[in-house]
Amino acid sequence: MTARILDILPAETLISIAGHLDGIAGPDLSSFSLTNKAFHAAAAGFLFSDIHILVKHPRKLQRDVDSWLAVLGRTNSARHVRRVRMTFHDKTLPHSDLYSPDRQMVVPTTHKWAYYSKHESPENRRLRDAFVDPEAWTPMIRLLEALPGLVNMVIEHESSFSPLLLETIRTHHPTCRLELRVFDFHCSEGAAIDVHDVALLLAPQLHGISIKEYFQVSTGHTNESAILRLIGGLSPSLKTVELEPVFGGRHRRKFDADFESELQALIAQAANHSLIPGKDLLKILKSPELGTLRSLTLQKTNPDRLRAWSKATDFATLRHLRLTATPGELPWLTMHAGFQHLESLELNYNEVIAGPGTAWEKGRAPGNVAVEFLAIMPALTSLSLEGRIPSPAIQFALSKFGGSLRKLSIRPSYGSHSSQDPPRVTLQDLCVLSKTCIRAQDLTLTLAVPTFQTITPEMTEACESLGRMQSLRNLYLTLRHETLEVRADMAGLTPAEVAKSVWDTICGQGCRLELLQIDTIGDWCGTRKSDRVHQIRRVGAMGEGVVETTLFRVNKKLYWRDLDFLGNKVP
Repeated sequence: MTARILDILPAETLISIAGHLDGIAGPDLSSFSLTNKAFHAAAAGFLFSDIHILVKHPRKLQRDVDSWLAVLGRTNSARHVRRVRMTFHDKTLPHSDLYSPDRQMVVPTTHKWAYYSKHESPENRRLRDAFVDPEAWTPMIRLLEALPGLVNMVIEHESSFSPLLLETIRTHHPTCRLELRVFDFHCSEGAAIDVHDVALLLAPQLHGISIKEYFQVSTGHTNESAILRLIGGLSPSLKTVELEPVFGGRHRRKFDADFESELQALIAQAANHSLIPGKDLLKILKSPELGTLRSLTLQKTNPDRLRAWSKATDFATLRHLRLTATPGELPWLTMHAGFQHLESLELNYNEVIAGPGTAWEKGRAPGNVAVEFLAIMPALTSLSLEGRIPSPAIQFALSKFGGSLRKLSIRPSYGSHSSQDPPRVTLQDLCVLSKTCIRAQDLTLTLAVPTFQTITPEMTEACESLGRMQSLRNLYLTLRHETLEVRADMAGLTPAEVAKSVWDTICGQGCRLELLQIDTIGDWCGTRKSDRVHQIRRVGAMGEGVVETTLFRVNKKLYWRDLDFLGNKVP
């Protein structure tokens, strides 16, 4: 169909075409928008819906914002922007220290590791200190004031930003949702809490936050303690909380005995100037309410932590739960937690012996513990099973939730120090999958194969089972070696012939597959994926065409062109 014929189509139809192209890895949407003015108008809402600002230096921030404002003004697209993501980037640090009270501290480093300690130089400290000046954030304020339809603001660094930005969001975008990524109080070594951090946490628009977990002697982690207070009514709009584990000596925090009282005083001070209508924060501070989170991520658990979170928020209101747990922790949730409204579950199950008194020492097998936990769940629409998940638990989950699942992920893995047999998805599991999951459209699967280079009879049988899933549309397949000691195929490159054979076998069973992505795991412990992903997708108005593409993975993101180590496209 030529562009001239498309010109006579209604604008709604062109927008639908642009929406279909949006999200496809490749230049499809950009090429569509460059065809003519009508096509560009249809694609503008997708091209400009998300803006990412990488904050490196005040002068670069000024140039980036000026460029965005010029483009948005020239194309009349400012009204299309719905989301702004702001990331503070400093290559000299493993994480940002924008407002850190300990940013002047020097960490003792040997000459061997001097390359990784560039953040100790005065030049780099001045670079970070430049953003402490409120005037450095003036360009961002101009950008926010120019976006009338902004509904989501994401801040990706570990500390607060200019109070002027917070005031701009409050006055110009009162309904905008605020999300904080990898937030950190920076209260180590007895440093005072930044009042801007407290003000940011008490912002009425705060909707989601992720914090880092640290190693320390005390059970009451500083960031986690603050979040537990927030969900008790101090931040009524907060619905999403993620706890991200952090490893490394630099992230080891000493317990500050005065932290609780200092935080209490700052919250009480901020409560006197609360901007949340109908809320008495001072009263809530004394008598916390039961939180109503919708999404919770706990990647390091123990019974004490689970009890603390169950007292802070009502698990019955959760819609999404991401959990890393062992058989020693799941029984407590099975006995005391209720997930009546849960729709999505991500379970990373590790059969690790945690000490005396664990579940299997009391006559309960680890596989039965997982089954008992899954048994209390309501009908789920999305399910992800990872780790050392046993086959009986997989089959039980498929039988229980198969009729309601729309999205399913099964990715068995095992640690590098495990002496047990590696878990895997069996042909019997796939047989149950094809019979029970009659509505699943998205499937992520890790299969153990003897080689990456050829199609074995077992893999052909597995593909035939997947092909009997008539509702399946998108398949993300990862191939892993069956044996731990891998001498061949270490490059992890899946030949196009193998991917095409998988596609033909699945579609030959009557499945109307629309997208297939195949990659490999080259590291035997199941953590390192190949840099290349072979993709096959269906195109055309009736899906009559098939396009094969090789995508390139850089920092867990897929690109349709290869990138060098600096992130530049390779011709």
